[in-house]
Amino acid sequence: MTPPPYPGSCLCGRVRFRLNAEPLTLYACHCTDCQRRSGGALLLSMWVHRDSLEVLEGTPELVSSVANDRRERRNRVCPSCQVRLWSEPVDRPRLAILRPGTLEQSKMFVPIAHQFVRSALPWFIFPEGVARYEAAPEDPAEFIRLWKEAKQ
Repeated sequence: MTPPPYPGSCLCGRVRFRLNAEPLTLYACHCTDCQRRSGGALLLSMWVHRDSLEVLEGTPELVSSVANDRRERRNRVCPSCQVRLWSEPVDRPRLAILRPGTLEQSKMFVPIAHQFVRSALPWFIFPEGVARYEAAPEDPAEFIRLWKEAKQ
């Protein structure tokens, strides 16, 4: 795996950024909320330290909404193409959840787990040897542990 920094951008290129540190984890969520949010079969979530994200060009807009669970969601999006770059959890001010598809080298990052597999679309084929959870793991730190193990 190539060491950081990892450059990224939105679809139109008006917002460019880089991730200056290794991710904390990367997993896929198959819950119906994430399916709707992504418009696809799943949503990839890459946890990173918020201060490791450096905006190089443009200004991502902060967009706030309320999710089905009544929690506030804050997302950084490109004001031009509206691509969601990362979210900033209200209850975790040092964490950002990056959308790994916005990274130029996104192919080198592979999810270490899949959660809410009970809601997965029936045609989705899970990779062999990757952790699966019917819902979410009891302790989300499990994802960080699995990421560290996979990188050894």
